[in-house]
Amino acid sequence: MKTEIISVGTELLMGYVVDTNAGRIARELLTLGLGTYYQQTVGDNPDRLRDALELASKRSDIIILTGGLGPTQDDITKQVAADVLGDELVLDEKQLDIIKGVFKKRGTEPDEKVYREALTFKHGQTLLNEAGLACGSAYVRETNKETKQHILLLPGVPYEMAHMLKNKVKPYLQEIIQDEGVIESLFMNFNGIGESKVATLLNDKIENQTNPTIAMYAKPRHITIRLTASAKDAETAARMNQKAAEEIQEILSKHFIGYGEDQTIETYVVDRLKKKNLTLSILEGFTSGLVMSSLTRVAGVSAVFEGGLVSLNDKMTESQLGLEDLSDASAADAAKMTAEQCAETFQTAIGLSVTAEITPNTSGQLLSGTGYIAVFIKGKPVKMKQFPLPEKPQAVLRDLLKNEALAFLKDTVN
Repeated sequence: MKTEIISVGTELLMGYVVDTNAGRIARELLTLGLGTYYQQTVGDNPDRLRDALELASKRSDIIILTGGLGPTQDDITKQVAADVLGDELVLDEKQLDIIKGVFKKRGTEPDEKVYREALTFKHGQTLLNEAGLACGSAYVRETNKETKQHILLLPGVPYEMAHMLKNKVKPYLQEIIQDEGVIESLFMNFNGIGESKVATLLNDKIENQTNPTIAMYAKPRHITIRLTASAKDAETAARMNQKAAEEIQEILSKHFIGYGEDQTIETYVVDRLKKKNLTLSILEGFTSGLVMSSLTRVAGVSAVFEGGLVSLNDKMTESQLGLEDLSDASAADAAKMTAEQCAETFQTAIGLSVTAEITPNTSGQLLSGTGYIAVFIKGKPVKMKQFPLPEKPQAVLRDLLKNEALAFLKDTVN
């Protein structure tokens, strides 16, 4: 079945708002085995939205629109969709109750325009919005083809859209495709290996894939492999995915950091520290706190991360960590010293030091140099890694060094 996503909102076209909804919808559809063939972005203009919807109607089996369901005059998605589909809009009583309940808690009365958010297709299905005010809608349309066409309207507010996508839309779509069996996806995550290397190691499996299928997605120092199995039931599909995953893990075991679409190197590191009952402190120079910032986004990190220091000069580092003559040491020795002293100062089992020697090019716009990463674990020699930083903008180099530091920390605590 061909799927198409239409994002509605002039603010998207103007660049004031980044469209994260379309990407999220497309990724979630893949977990059901549904591919997104087309994406459109259209402003709050009735004629252009009608053109977009009519174009999608000619080529796609599932059309998902996101945005334009609110109470204002430029929220036109429901009205235009109803016109194109030849249906009318009616108020959904359950969504009205949700709206009234929200305003009652606020201690205010809703404006009459707010009730527009409870409009839904008269001959369709309401997708209740428990995370906001504007309900979504689903409409089934007869076509000349064997399959029917499904038009779904979702809110544009990202967290509302995500809630409805997970709790309403995915079950709805699963019911549509259940006659063809069940489709299950399993996500595997690997760190510290490049996309081309993974493709080479898994070449035979990728070339001979049938069921499950193998898809690969690359981020800096992070590869996600999605296995998707089709079977008569969920249990069989999950078993097929797990068997394929175990075969892949045997090949890439050194780099495996866990299952799940949202698994990251940060989550893996925090989990490993928890399991080993180890605490961590960090000194950052050139990365300016990026390592600490990424780790502290992980839920439960406070159980293992005690604190750290961002310092861009030797005198500050000496003062805060109680060191002397740091500027006289080589960059590598300084990294080792600060990693050990960081653990001492913060009373942690592990001290991580991330610093760099950087030189700007003649224009001053690009930098290059060497990154220094040191990990001290009490009772063990300091582990040290030097990382060449190619000529790139400062933000890019900082991100590169952050990723290298997390990968080195992962390998050290494994």
